[in-house]
Amino acid sequence: MIPWAKIIIGDSRKMVEIKDESIDLIVTSPPYWHIKDYGKVGQIGYGQTLHEYLKDLYRVWEECFRVLKSGRRLCINIGDQFARSVIYGRYKIIPLHAEVISQCERIGFDYMGAIIWQKKTTMNTTGGAVVMGSYPYPPNGMIEIDYEFILVFKKPGTVGKVPKEIKENSKLTKEEWKEYFAGHWGFGGEKQINHEAMFPEELPKRLIKMYSFIGDTVLDPFVGSGTTVKVALELKRNAVGYEINENFLEIIKEKMGIKNSLLRVYDVEIIKRNEKIKLNNVNYKPSIQDAKPQLDPKKLNFRKNALYKVVDIVDENTIKLNTGLLVKFLGVNIVDKDRAIKYLKEYLLKKEVMLRLESNSVLNKNTIFAYVYLKNKIFINAYLIKSGIAQADREKEYKLKRKFLELEKETKCG
Repeated sequence: MIPWAKIIIGDSRKMVEIKDESIDLIVTSPPYWHIKDYGKVGQIGYGQTLHEYLKDLYRVWEECFRVLKSGRRLCINIGDQFARSVIYGRYKIIPLHAEVISQCERIGFDYMGAIIWQKKTTMNTTGGAVVMGSYPYPPNGMIEIDYEFILVFKKPGTVGKVPKEIKENSKLTKEEWKEYFAGHWGFGGEKQINHEAMFPEELPKRLIKMYSFIGDTVLDPFVGSGTTVKVALELKRNAVGYEINENFLEIIKEKMGIKNSLLRVYDVEIIKRNEKIKLNNVNYKPSIQDAKPQLDPKKLNFRKNALYKVVDIVDENTIKLNTGLLVKFLGVNIVDKDRAIKYLKEYLLKKEVMLRLESNSVLNKNTIFAYVYLKNKIFINAYLIKSGIAQADREKEYKLKRKFLELEKETKCG
């Protein structure tokens, strides 16, 4: 029999297209909280407080419990997240994996352990450094998060009898068993090209072979680019995937080889949900502390030595970047307004700059205080003081305060 798949363009917080206890395995990776904007109104993750995000995940896991057969597995790939001080007010790690375990246990799943997936994720600081904390001195070093968790849950009950032929055709080799059921996996992540957050095919491949039989039905409630569905079909399983953003449909089709009807190998149905589903209220309050961004994360680029283009000189102390972010010069009080505006228009406007931030850099959701550098490493804040256009700010606390005060003194003496 040819494997079949259903791609449902709809919200997995309510999976009305799936009957109770009709799914054999669930493999998924939920959207990141406030890191990736998937471009859809009402999306899970971006634009939400931490508690709003967690409550929406809870709704999805409740639906997963409903549709999953007794005795079968739910596998969730999730990583903890940095709360960056410039965005949330202070550095901390948000233990998402621990909250998801608590959620699923509360719903009725049994937690069956976790696999540590060793992968390289970004550890850049806001300013672009790759060594975080108080290097090389104690006590404020930051532990590198170069791994994610694959949490495994079981719906209580027993698995129905499986025909011997199916069991034989689904068995793993001894080498696969030893590698797959080890507590640590070491393959790399997927290069992000067409989709914001793809995971590698090796991840669903292992989980599908570990926890399902040929002919079973695999669900991914956050199907994204379609990796889980593609791998399930290749392993002779059926598949169901939910994606809230219809713009990803062409990526999914291409991945599965159905963009051109002549290449269609599997029986694939595309379902576009027309009606808006009313979501249930959830009787759940997250146990971890709530958080809300003080600054829109899209306005900052956390890559090493990220460059921004200056698109406007707002006033003598404020520039506007191509991301929409307004930047004021940290540690600087302008004393010659006309010279400042002339200098900024001549040397910064339409130029590329780098930023260095401190934990108290955020003024409001659209404006920050920062150290500003030209691409050639000229330090604008220091130059404004050195040229007599500005004085060092004596009221605020900032790391370069002593240096700026000394620079101002040297300038007056000179």
